[in-house]
Amino acid sequence: MQNLFHTQRRFGLAIAWLLAGVLFWLALNSDERLYGLTLNTLLLSFAVCCIALPLGTGLAILLVRTDTWGRHLALALLGSLLFVPLYFQCAGWQAGFGSQGWYTLICSALQSPPVLEGWKGAIWVHSMAAIPWVVVIVSASLIFVDAELEESALLDTQPFQVFLRVTLPQAASGIYVAFLWVIVSTASEMTVTDLFMIRTITEDLYTGFYLGASSLEPGLGWLPCLSLCLALFLTAVLLCERLVPRPWRISDSGPLLFRLGRWRWPATAIVLLCLLLLAGVPFGNLSYKAGVVVDQIGESRVRHWSFWKFLDTVGINANFFRPDRWRYGREIGWSLGIGVLSTTAAVVLSIPLAWSARNHRRGKLLMVLVIATLLSLPGPVIGQLLITTLNQPGTGVLAWLYDHSILAPWLALCMRCLPWCLFIVWQALRTVASEPLDVAATEGAGSWVRMLRIAIPQRLPALACAWIVGLSISLADLGAVVLVNPPGVDLLSFRIFGLLHAGVEAEVAGICLAHTSTLMVMMLASFWAFQRWK
Repeated sequence: MQNLFHTQRRFGLAIAWLLAGVLFWLALNSDERLYGLTLNTLLLSFAVCCIALPLGTGLAILLVRTDTWGRHLALALLGSLLFVPLYFQCAGWQAGFGSQGWYTLICSALQSPPVLEGWKGAIWVHSMAAIPWVVVIVSASLIFVDAELEESALLDTQPFQVFLRVTLPQAASGIYVAFLWVIVSTASEMTVTDLFMIRTITEDLYTGFYLGASSLEPGLGWLPCLSLCLALFLTAVLLCERLVPRPWRISDSGPLLFRLGRWRWPATAIVLLCLLLLAGVPFGNLSYKAGVVVDQIGESRVRHWSFWKFLDTVGINANFFRPDRWRYGREIGWSLGIGVLSTTAAVVLSIPLAWSARNHRRGKLLMVLVIATLLSLPGPVIGQLLITTLNQPGTGVLAWLYDHSILAPWLALCMRCLPWCLFIVWQALRTVASEPLDVAATEGAGSWVRMLRIAIPQRLPALACAWIVGLSISLADLGAVVLVNPPGVDLLSFRIFGLLHAGVEAEVAGICLAHTSTLMVMMLASFWAFQRWK
């Protein structure tokens, strides 16, 4: 029966891939412009993979399976970078090497173009944002490698051979998952491509919907979007199947560490250089922009950096303790309010879905479909679906709520953070021991009573982790809510995204530094609390 189920699933995936291929072929032959959009999307995704996958995999190996100095702190820092919004990372790189960056202004006398523009800028920013994701995903697969198999192989061969022949093959699924995730996240994102003016399918959907007409409307224009969503859906299904772990057993002493010996110092230097590249350079660029002062001396303008200007711009002085004097207090308030509501709804909805997935095969199938569907939908498509559903003359109350409430952005953000909250809650509930649940069942407790009184109290820290992750995703999202935001509701992501189009100046750098530093401190504190709890 199990073999029949797997055969049917593989047959269904094969039919779906065939349909996606047919739609993709029709899309390529329907219009030359659509052909260019599709080709740009594929080129961008695979170019990002070529940079992020090798670097992220190498970092994961050094931080998880070797005795590199400071590896726990480095892993926590990389994990905190996951929750830094993509437009903040883009602002950090543009502050140094964009059209108004400090390096570009220094080299203005040479009349050379900015280092990061067009394709170079889009590929670089996406790659730097994807590396922490690759590190975390590959690290998880390296942790769950069978330690007993490695220890037995060490009796017969050298550690390097054990790593190549035992450790790396067993961690190959994690590398494959990281590859899939980079493809999905890059192809469905429009923030970076819109800033660097690279036309992809997702960016075209955003621009078209925002202006009132998109490539979905004429002729066969809907085919690229449908084929993209279907291909991303199938990729996300495979990603979910790989991410949902088998009943692995972790050694009590943790994963086996390979001793680097005389290569320990070079490995530590490589890790420090990567951290400097991923976090130090963008933060340094923003710090310079936040504190730069321009003085008029004669007929020339002289730039210099002021620490006091930096403090005043970021808001660490008296304004930091006076929310009423914050320059973007209204935007921060709306972003936090809608983010908290959407994240809470996503966590609450994740609990019954994850519990059903633990106990029933159909529940697990439903969970995988929900995660894969929501991950595969680009942000502009989610926005357009909500517009089609809510903003119609015959919808009555829904149309009024669409125009006069936060219903639409709340639903959009809930759909964006639900797959991640659901996956974390699922991993938490599936690890609850069966013995107390069986004892409660013999006493007459129903399934939902056992969930509320036994499972959830044991996994409150995991639920808190899911809530923090969902809030970070809600605060970082732009593509889904940019089309459905009602009048009078100002979100921080809108304001920063609009200011980035005009160049990264001091006020943008200040709010990016303040917001990003707060998020990273929250994430590092969460990691520390989790380690203490564990």
